[in-house]
Amino acid sequence: NTSLAASADEETLLAALVQCEAGGQGVQCMTAVGAVVVNRVRSGSYPSSIYNVIYQRGQFGPASSGRLESRLASGVSSSARQAARAALSGSDPTGGAKSFKLASSGHAGVVIGPIVFY
Repeated sequence: NTSLAASADEETLLAALVQCEAGGQGVQCMTAVGAVVVNRVRSGSYPSSIYNVIYQRGQFGPASSGRLESRLASGVSSSARQAARAALSGSDPTGGAKSFKLASSGHAGVVIGPIVFY
């Protein structure tokens, strides 16, 4: 995979989402969450910017609940930033997934930590 250009603000926003969705998991799981956003930006079926993918209505809970803004205000962890950079650089442990949910849902896909990517 090739890298996706992103501004510093977009990278921070992606890292904040990664931390909200997969903070406390390993870097691979956090990178996978970031890769889902990158895959959506590239797909043509979702908005074409990181910001618009993350804030697309009904897609990412932290974006609509206020948790994402709280994370941005309080700062992003270095591991979440590392995972966001890896995803933007083309790392995709999901194999192209555009969605994820808890693995306990039973949904088929690539399971990384407690999350299934599909």
